[in-house]
This record gives sequence, C-alpha cells and structure tokens, in this order.
Amino acid sequence: MARQNLGQHFLVKGKTLDRIAKAVCGDHTAMVLEIGPGRGALTERLVAKADRVVAIELDEALALQVQDRWPAVEVMQANALHVDWNQWGPGVLVGNLPYYIATPLIAKYLRNPGALSQAVFLIQKEVAERITATPGNREYGYLSVECQLFAEAEYLFNVAPGAFQPPPKVDSAVIRLTPRTEIAVPDPEKFLGFVSVCFRQKRKTLRNNLAAAYAPESYEGLPEMSRRAEQLTVAEFASLFARVVTPGPVTPA
Repeated sequence: MARQNLGQHFLVKGKTLDRIAKAVCGDHTAMVLEIGPGRGALTERLVAKADRVVAIELDEALALQVQDRWPAVEVMQANALHVDWNQWGPGVLVGNLPYYIATPLIAKYLRNPGALSQAVFLIQKEVAERITATPGNREYGYLSVECQLFAEAEYLFNVAPGAFQPPPKVDSAVIRLTPRTEIAVPDPEKFLGFVSVCFRQKRKTLRNNLAAAYAPESYEGLPEMSRRAEQLTVAEFASLFARVVTPGPVTPA
C-alpha cells in the first residue's frame, strides 16, 4: 500500500516505464542510480539496460522488497537528500520524485552532479513546465533560471494520473537535465540572489524590482530597466548581473 506521508504514487503503466528507461539509459548504460524505486516497476527495466543498478529507497519495506526480487541491485535504505551520490562513480540518474521533495532533490543534483552525466526525473507537470520554460512564457521565472544556469533542461513527455497507482490529483511530466560544462557566472549563488530580486514582483519592471535592493546609480541608464525579468534569457541576466552587482553585495530577497 502506498504511504501518503511519503508522497508515494507508484508508476505502473508499461509504455511510460519503457519510455523513461529509454530516456535515461538509451539502449544500454554502464551504471544507473535510481531514486525511489518503490515496488521496482522501473527497476526491472533498468536492470535490462544497465550493467549496474543502484537504488536509494526511503521506505524500508520497499527497499527490502526490491533487494529480495533483484539481488544484483545495490539497494540503500536512506533519504536521497542525505546521500553522497558520487560514491558510485560515473553513471546516470533517474527518479520518480515525490512532489514534496522534487525541488530540493533537483537543486542538489544541479549543484553537485558529480560523475552523473544526466538525470531523468518524473515530477509534477507544473514544476516541469517552470523548469523548462523559455523567456516570455508565463511559467518562466526564478526556478527556470536556476535550473537552466546549471543544466540544459528538456521537457520530454507528459504522464497522466491514470499511469500511477494510486492516481495523483495532478498531471506529471518527465524532464531530462544535462549539466553544463561551464557556468555563465563565476559566483552562481550570488547571481541567483540577484535573479531573485529581479523576480520579486514578476509583473513589475526590472527598475522597480532592483530599486528595493540597489542604489539607483548601479542600474539607471541600462537599456534593460524597462523590461520585466520574465523577458530576459539566462545570458542576459548574467550580463546584467556583471554590470549591476559586481563587486557589490546582494540584499536577500
């Protein structure tokens, strides 16, 4: 039985499971790390496509179930947020992420992907749309910039509630994150503090939002000031950050 306090919704639709396994492993991969294997429906497909499968499962009963069914799978009963994923070396990452923990898990991966060359996540559709949104789209915001600063973000496909047992109350989607080899700014966290200020009130212009944290002389006269944050690309934010902030401090949003 699914445990609601852990946000458990088990993916059971075969075609969707096949598509996710294909997205993360291709035809074959050396090592895959799975977060939240649940009853092992995806694990079964990963075993067929990978030389080595490691699974992190918070629910002790489910961890034991997966280990009993697939003795070759390396199962760790733990909270994935508290695990050093780098201990298993090069590979790829996949997870059907409970909605309440998806954002911090994605942030963890983005900041320290280690040798995990890509991640495929099944998450709430609304969050997937925000992560992959482009400038000018109403879903585009701070989360979009944060994720796209660190990785190439791809929206792969939708997953309907009926694909799960029990069905969630919202639609889901699968995304793929591929870490960037170079980050556009030298101090990502300081940059994201600046971006947070820019998005403080989304419908206001950059001039109005920046006025709450910076002296007017740091931004007046810049051509972007009449625009809204949702209109700027990550590269444009990086350029603006270099002119407005460096080397000054950022006031927390």
